[in-house]
Amino acid sequence: MKNITIQKMIDNSDIPARLIRAVIRQSGGFDSFKQMAPDITTHGVDGGFHGWIYYADTIKFWKNNRKEIMAMAEEMARDCGCGTLELIQGFGVFRNNPISQDDLATALYTGKGDDVVVVQNVMAWYAAEEVARLYNDLLEQ
Repeated sequence: MKNITIQKMIDNSDIPARLIRAVIRQSGGFDSFKQMAPDITTHGVDGGFHGWIYYADTIKFWKNNRKEIMAMAEEMARDCGCGTLELIQGFGVFRNNPISQDDLATALYTGKGDDVVVVQNVMAWYAAEEVARLYNDLLEQ
């Protein structure tokens, strides 16, 4: 197995360094993160991984890292040629339970609305999945 370091992840990604470090901390440290990253990438973080199970943890993570998560989403949306809200609406959780752009924007930008807990949780999960994907991509190089 290749020796992937946190610095190598930071050097090989557009994901904000602060967010990479925050995801790793939330996952219980780098050793724990390295063990769970392949399963997160394959199955999604909603399968029940340390640090990502309870709303109390994921909502706090969102609130502490909102700026970096939104910067990552905005960059991804630009790369995909769509708007940020459109990108987020396409996340798996919203396929069977669609959310309007107005409700999504309210939850993201004001922290209010009926969907705020779900949206903030999903955005925390998005960060975890993207950092896990980065780690696995580096392993495959």
